[in-house]
Amino acid sequence: MSENLSKILFAQKRHVQETSTIIANSLTKKNKKVADSSDDAEGRSGWYRLLKFLLWSWQGLEMIDCYDVLAKISASKQQRSHAEIIDTVIGYRSGNWTYEWTQKGMFYQKKAKKFALDGDDSAAQKAFYIASQFYSVASYPHLKGDELSIQAQVLAFNNYRESFKYNSKTILKEIKIPFQGKEIICYLHLPHTEHIHPLVIVSGGIDMLQCDLYPLFEKDLAPVGIAMLTVDIPGIGFSSQIKLTQDSSQLHQAIVNYMKKVPWVDQTKIALMGMRFGGNIAIRLAFLEPKAVKSVVSVGATVSSIFDDIEKFKELPPVLLDCFASRLQLNSSDITQLYPQCIPFSLIKQGLLARKRINTPFLSIGHKHDMLCDDKDLKAIARASREGETQILDKPPIFTSYLNSLSYSAQWLARHLR
Repeated sequence: MSENLSKILFAQKRHVQETSTIIANSLTKKNKKVADSSDDAEGRSGWYRLLKFLLWSWQGLEMIDCYDVLAKISASKQQRSHAEIIDTVIGYRSGNWTYEWTQKGMFYQKKAKKFALDGDDSAAQKAFYIASQFYSVASYPHLKGDELSIQAQVLAFNNYRESFKYNSKTILKEIKIPFQGKEIICYLHLPHTEHIHPLVIVSGGIDMLQCDLYPLFEKDLAPVGIAMLTVDIPGIGFSSQIKLTQDSSQLHQAIVNYMKKVPWVDQTKIALMGMRFGGNIAIRLAFLEPKAVKSVVSVGATVSSIFDDIEKFKELPPVLLDCFASRLQLNSSDITQLYPQCIPFSLIKQGLLARKRINTPFLSIGHKHDMLCDDKDLKAIARASREGETQILDKPPIFTSYLNSLSYSAQWLARHLR
């Protein structure tokens, strides 16, 4: 990987468009101070982006590093797109979100290269991986047309791949899926190549890159012998050129069929796992491909409530509204334009949930008071399967409960993929 790639990518980037202005909206882009009920992010007053402390920690980032970055953004005296919104510093310079997180990524990337030169493969692997996660946060919320974000993504994926060159425990294969005249890159994670493995295809939400999901494999899936294929949902990452449509599972359907030809996985044992909107896609695909999909785990899946109730939809943080608009290739996240485009994502409106039951086992995990997936959604998912199971978390600390549920879901998948 070029020593100067980051310098080349970010050279002369003073006058690029600032992230919060890419998607138009007549309302403020500032988050309200609310008790966030999703428990994977915090909507803090004065910020455009959600501050995902718990998720960042799960990804392996040190909180002292994260607070250091946020302090530099907060203290910046540079011009902002919105004077009252902290993370809207214009241009690639001190105080800009992408700039400050990228600096931290560069710090770990340099450490990784030194470890590699010293022959310390384990330390090099970890440092390249941590660098990839800082670059991923630098890219957040990964909006289409955000030049600085796209360049940070290049560094995130490069460092992610680099980390596996020094990983003696697990193996990474790059899989290129033909779809709509393009090749969509997915990452196949294997415990080893001594024999074929059951496979779980995993996607995150509308604001997550596939390189954010490695802890799920390392801590939960690899120990039970399951391979993991990560996929960016339409409109983000390697799938950014694909428009998210009502037929949201079209890409994943093509992937399921393609993976039947891949030699390292057992084509008769393919499961799906989705977080947030990735859960919506996974559940929908289980109805379309009941013979190919052996089981589904959904985590806080956005399947119904926020799409069926405009008042709930209005309560979404501005950055998530912008994410929906970006994935749909809309230039505005104004509710009057955006909400009608999102109504069809309701799996109840599609006639799937609450009307049909299938044999494919579903495990539905979530938080009782989650604004994106409430307890009614969680129960509806479980009821849609004749072997449905739900884990509704309502006791603090919620994120610890989520981690325990991910561990349980790996055991659950192993059982249903035998």
